[in-house]
Amino acid sequence: MPGEAAPGHPYGRLVPLLMLVVALGHFNRVGMSVAGAERIISQYGLQPTQMGKVYSAFLLCYTLAMLPGGWLLDRFGPRRMLMTFGFGSALFVALTGCVGLAFHEGRAVWLGLLLIRSLLGAVNAPLHPSAARMVFQHVPTTSRSSSNGLVTSAACLGIAFTYYGLGKLMDWADWPIAFIVCGGLTLAIAVVWTLGTSAAMFSPAAPRVLANAAPDSFSVFEILGRRGVICITLSYAALGYFQYLFFYWIEYYFETIQQQGVDVARRYTTLIMLTMGAGMVCGGWLTDRAPASLSPRLRRGLVPLSGMMASGLIFELGLFNSDPRITLAAFALAAAFLGACEGAFWTTAVELGGRFGGTAGGLMNAGGNVGGTLSPYLTPLLGAYFAKNFGDDIAWRLSLAVAGAVSVLGALLWLGVDPGHGADSPPSKADSLNNDSGE
Repeated sequence: MPGEAAPGHPYGRLVPLLMLVVALGHFNRVGMSVAGAERIISQYGLQPTQMGKVYSAFLLCYTLAMLPGGWLLDRFGPRRMLMTFGFGSALFVALTGCVGLAFHEGRAVWLGLLLIRSLLGAVNAPLHPSAARMVFQHVPTTSRSSSNGLVTSAACLGIAFTYYGLGKLMDWADWPIAFIVCGGLTLAIAVVWTLGTSAAMFSPAAPRVLANAAPDSFSVFEILGRRGVICITLSYAALGYFQYLFFYWIEYYFETIQQQGVDVARRYTTLIMLTMGAGMVCGGWLTDRAPASLSPRLRRGLVPLSGMMASGLIFELGLFNSDPRITLAAFALAAAFLGACEGAFWTTAVELGGRFGGTAGGLMNAGGNVGGTLSPYLTPLLGAYFAKNFGDDIAWRLSLAVAGAVSVLGALLWLGVDPGHGADSPPSKADSLNNDSGE
């Protein structure tokens, strides 16, 4: 039956494996902010703006490597790129801990973290485009947004576990040893991915099915110049600015600005990440089940357009309430609405790119991380600016409110995205298995 995997088709194993890889990738990414908030800033006398530069160094190199990573993805295939991601991450996560063991002076630790986290960002670049390309190649059309929602929700599960998992590990062995242990765990997951995805089972089987060939420059520029690709990239930049604020500064906001204490801050931030992940699963499911009577543009854009708008507006309402529990509820609901948009973004980007879906997904993710790179660094700077002009009591609320407004503006860019422009894509392996019974 169309829309269902053929008997014996491996996509039922693929999605859980992708979720495992993505969860650990984001655990390692956000672990730096947990270590920064709970240990490094106070231990080495660093300023929040200095740690913001460490967070942004990862994101800057991650962003710069995104387009080259997308090109390599289209050339060598997503399975190999995810292997590169796994083994490279294991190395640089372990080296993050080695910085803390090797240096004891604040500036030396800061410079070491800048370098190592920058290199970690570069090897992380293929993660999400490769996962989305694997889904496009091996998952039936009617389940792609749901599958992408599940895969991206794993990022939130990884992040949610970071606050208690890495936090308790640091309580037991301090942050350098914690990162070395995480490097070893990452190595184990890289081996699981390599052994669990055989080249014969999870690679395109014929030239007509998304053959891995280096895209020529003319075709790439044609894809990247499409209005839909540009609009979805700019919209994802707005989503990234807002989303990365949750990843990097919400724990700090509850612990330091609202003075809720570290245990409450961990618990609140964990709940917010879990609701964002739940939103990703539900949003992907809703996107796949939008009414067929709607136009392709509205059917695909309904969830991200309404989700980003609702997220930004609810976040603003929660910011300016004095009750921390109401703030938590508003932040969690805003995170859920924001997460609901992810499945539609990743499915549409790869479709718009067609046989260069890795490059198109890389460009979109680069846009998301331009926004994400700015967010950790600009948020405390805006807080300092607003403190000078409006006072300390409201400064951080105003700096966070900027992100909510960006989300609302980014939603409108979906009006320029038409999934029909990706109709030149060749059939995926999953669709071929469903529709070509004679092969």
